[in-house]
Amino acid sequence: VLDSVVAQPNIGQIIFAVILAFALAGFIVKKFLNLSYIWPTAASSLLTALAVTVHAKTQLLEQLYSHWSAVYFSNTILAILPIQIVTFAAIGSVIGYWVAIQYVYWQKHGS
Repeated sequence: VLDSVVAQPNIGQIIFAVILAFALAGFIVKKFLNLSYIWPTAASSLLTALAVTVHAKTQLLEQLYSHWSAVYFSNTILAILPIQIVTFAAIGSVIGYWVAIQYVYWQKHGS
């Protein structure tokens, strides 16, 4: 059953949302787990595969495309291309990692 549909977001919204989400993930991974930015970047590939597996149901897509054009999606994450997720996730992860390093340095050496 299809409760709602999602329209294709603007590219600026995609860039902002993915970079911000993965910058936060990169920050948390560095600050609390003391791991590299590679982990959230690698997780973006898994996120993409999981989203397609969970949300891209054939029957649901047939119903969706019989009523609306191809710019509508059954779930918001399906509206973002996998290459966009992986690319902007890598950028965001590096930003979050760098901010965490700067934050730890600031905590130790000054206020």
